[in-house]
Amino acid sequence: MAFDCLACGACCAYSESWPVFIGDGDAAGIPDELIDIEHGRMLCHGNRCSALVGDIGGRAHCSVYENRPLVCREFQSGSEDCIMVRRSFGLPAAQ
Repeated sequence: MAFDCLACGACCAYSESWPVFIGDGDAAGIPDELIDIEHGRMLCHGNRCSALVGDIGGRAHCSVYENRPLVCREFQSGSEDCIMVRRSFGLPAAQ
């Protein structure tokens, strides 16, 4: 099952510890003001990644999409994790 990630953004607002850098050079190309250097991850405002622009469940996008961390690149639309995150925001589990 595939979802339109530009009409969701929930995975970018689910946890203050997400996304953590897991790959070499994961932070390359990401502006310093969006990085939580101390914890080796993206800076979050509450549970929302600082790179997320827009509204959860509306129009949303990643402002560093081309340079996003590996963990974000590996997140699969429609996966069990995706469905769980969508449900946590009251979004439908199916399209």
